[in-house]
Amino acid sequence: MASDEAILGLRAVAQRIVDAENNFIGILMKFGDISRRDAERVLAHYRKKRLVKLDSVGGRITVKHGALLDREAIRSALA
Repeated sequence: MASDEAILGLRAVAQRIVDAENNFIGILMKFGDISRRDAERVLAHYRKKRLVKLDSVGGRITVKHGALLDREAIRSALA
């Protein structure tokens, strides 16, 4: 059986992943001037194409190229 400390550690990692997703969705909403639903679709597209990296230790998602955060790039990912 897993120790309480291990469970707390897993919960902390899971929370950082959720926070990273929410923060990145917020960035997409702001930079792309799009709705939350659309930003979630863009994030799913970026993940599918492996254009983003998740840092579960640091709790953030980064793009592999800064141009992916341009308004035109974000909007074209919706198409």
